[in-house]
Amino acid sequence: MILFNTAMKNENLAVLALAIIVIGAFSIYLVATYGEDIFNNLSTDEKTIEIGDCADVHYILTLSDGTVFDFSYNDSTTKTGGTPLKVYISMNQTAMPPMGYSTYSSGLIEGFMEGLVGLREGETAVIGPIPPEKGYGANKIGVGDMFTSLLVMYSDQGYAFNQTFEVVELTDDNMTIQWVDVDDLDTFTLPEGILMEDLQNAYFTIYDNLPPFFLWENATETIGFTDGYVEVKLTPTSSENITDEITFLTVDDMVGIVFPDATIAEWDNDTVTITSSPTVGTNYSFDYFGTELVVTIDNISADNINLTLEAQGQQQSLPINRTISFNRIYLLRRYFVIPTDYQMIFAEDFEREGYSLNELAGEVLTYEVTIEEIYKTSQDN
Repeated sequence: MILFNTAMKNENLAVLALAIIVIGAFSIYLVATYGEDIFNNLSTDEKTIEIGDCADVHYILTLSDGTVFDFSYNDSTTKTGGTPLKVYISMNQTAMPPMGYSTYSSGLIEGFMEGLVGLREGETAVIGPIPPEKGYGANKIGVGDMFTSLLVMYSDQGYAFNQTFEVVELTDDNMTIQWVDVDDLDTFTLPEGILMEDLQNAYFTIYDNLPPFFLWENATETIGFTDGYVEVKLTPTSSENITDEITFLTVDDMVGIVFPDATIAEWDNDTVTITSSPTVGTNYSFDYFGTELVVTIDNISADNINLTLEAQGQQQSLPINRTISFNRIYLLRRYFVIPTDYQMIFAEDFEREGYSLNELAGEVLTYEVTIEEIYKTSQDN
């Protein structure tokens, strides 16, 4: 019996040794033929999501009260049909996806992205509960909330004007804000533009022109205000050499240029008048948002200056007003009605103050996700 067992044992060892030799030889053949990655390809392990990957993800979003708010399926009960969400896994919401994956988005909430990392292809998992701070914000902005913004006034010249606003009305269509820190102003530089009163009809720009008070820095002051308006007054500080380079300006239907060496300003109690008298044939060059413009003075009359404007080899004749007048006192609006489509221009201002425009702000969120497919784009970098 002992001899039989020993013989059987030796026979088994011989078979095992032969198997090892065969497997080893086969492995050498596979590596020589297909390369070392052959074993990775033969692995039965599913791919796992890492930062930098792209993934197709089906999801069902549930709110804290159990309400199913959103889903990618045609039918969330049977979890059938629909189109998976295309996700580029990044903690930077503005990050661009890799080449060839332009339809994949990184602009998703932090808690969702964090929950995807480590999930396997084919896996179904629950992400959450996600707190509002990692969702769509802790607080949805509402009536009575305040925020500061540099966006209601606009300046090409870099004259930022920070204002504090209170939300005084909020509907499904509009948000009405009121400028509230008007009694804290000292002298200031009034920028060139102000947010349009009728944003629904905005076309090329969302700003209306203000009178060119900006030509004189820190020369504007508040002289009174009502519930709806702030009354400001300009006191010019120079009559010559008003600007360092030529500056275009628009007042009502008049277009003019302030020349650094050929413009005179005059004023009385009510009005400022600017008159330009450049020499015919003079060339003026200046930078406009990275593009060099050249202005050539062609001729001058009592009312107009005819000039040629050249940019990137293209020329255009342009008549402008030689004299422009405007009032020293101006009424600035305090109320601004912001349609829903334009409220995102204040998104960074709201976020800075801890507010959000999203209807899910303040909600605790839970996602059930199924990872349909993973693309290992993180390994391509």
